[in-house]
Amino acid sequence: MRRSFKHWGACLLLLGAAVVPSSATTIDFENQAAGRGGHLTGIPDSPLVIGSTTLTGGELLNAEVGLNADQTGVYASQGLFGSGETNPLVITFAGPVSNFSVFVANGEDVRNYTVSDNLGDSVTMSLASAGGFGAGTFALTGNGITTVTITSANADGWDFAIDNVVFTEAAPVPEPRSLLLACAGFILLLGVARMAHYSRSRTNALSSAAFRSETAQ
Repeated sequence: MRRSFKHWGACLLLLGAAVVPSSATTIDFENQAAGRGGHLTGIPDSPLVIGSTTLTGGELLNAEVGLNADQTGVYASQGLFGSGETNPLVITFAGPVSNFSVFVANGEDVRNYTVSDNLGDSVTMSLASAGGFGAGTFALTGNGITTVTITSANADGWDFAIDNVVFTEAAPVPEPRSLLLACAGFILLLGVARMAHYSRSRTNALSSAAFRSETAQ
């Protein structure tokens, strides 16, 4: 019986403590950009909320004209329209993430781009021209990222797009039900341990009494 209680306690403890492992999330804009045109309009899709991620400053395009490095769905920004599209593009997460990366495609001549996060980390890369398929993947490996900015060195007539935003969300906090299961398992195991201790103490006491009785005879 005690062994059965012990097994149930271990199971409850494991169930309560179990946390779903975190996994990488990828935003490729394919669903969001489906049916969109390939010409920049200067009319931003901002804020654009995808799951726990909010993007501001750009517009959704599909097979953007002149963006030779990426002919799929993208989130793009251009500074020639004087509208709501911005440099930098900003990505905000509802909760802290880690292992962030983003694909940046250059829509103009050779240009430097910088990707930075709220932790103070940044990566700067020079990308070839649009005609030269200029693009690159920028990675920030910090833990606890909540905001990322993607900035073109061209402060006036910037033209770029992002794709394949990848990040890992923090492991979820155990739910109250899970905590209750863990507590129940711990209490059950503690009870089993106390029962075992009591049983051993009683056995030792009986053995000592029997030994004294035999000695007295």
